[in-house]
Amino acid sequence: MNQLTSARRQAITLGFWSAFAAAIFAIAFAILAVAFPAAEWSGIEAYARSFDATQMASFVPASFLALAVVVLMVSIHYYAPAEQRILTLLAVVCSAIYATIICTNYYLQLFVVRLNLQAGELESLSVLAMPNFHSLFFALEAIGYLFSSLATLSVAPIFSGGRLANWIRGLFIVNGVIGILGAIIAPFDQPILILASLGFWSLSYPISMILVGLYFRSAKGTLT
Repeated sequence: MNQLTSARRQAITLGFWSAFAAAIFAIAFAILAVAFPAAEWSGIEAYARSFDATQMASFVPASFLALAVVVLMVSIHYYAPAEQRILTLLAVVCSAIYATIICTNYYLQLFVVRLNLQAGELESLSVLAMPNFHSLFFALEAIGYLFSSLATLSVAPIFSGGRLANWIRGLFIVNGVIGILGAIIAPFDQPILILASLGFWSLSYPISMILVGLYFRSAKGTLT
């Protein structure tokens, strides 16, 4: 019993800090993406001429966001009742896939794409370039956030029994559905819809993470 209580206490502590870290990283990602946007895509030569490394600044907090989400999902898994852990385990697996894809994708941008642009080596680079909605970057982005959405959908049923929990569950469901729809519409070349879903995510996702942090803070009192 003491071991169980200790594990839940660790899960609550990690859940609290990782949720707020995820909120901070999500907000930083949104701010940097708006503050340092890439020029509208009109070919790799034009992109290279207008390129500045600050256009990739948002990739740094986005990578840390993915790692924070993995820690959060693990915390939720150990906090959840035993009968619901099949759902939380699915969320852990999906979040790990999400983090692997997203961190790899952003590292490729910061390493391969940035260095080649700065060196003027543009051959075959357009297929990797971030502003190109037909690029490998956007395909991986869509797949990565699809798994992020599956993770939030998987843990949504864990949160119930109060106004705060209900808000978390609702936001997780909405974020999950929008992320899945975004992955579905991405191959149909509808950038306006993709950007609209990103705009909604930039608002709702940090709010949901802050609420999860508050949820774990309130849960500390249940173990005293």
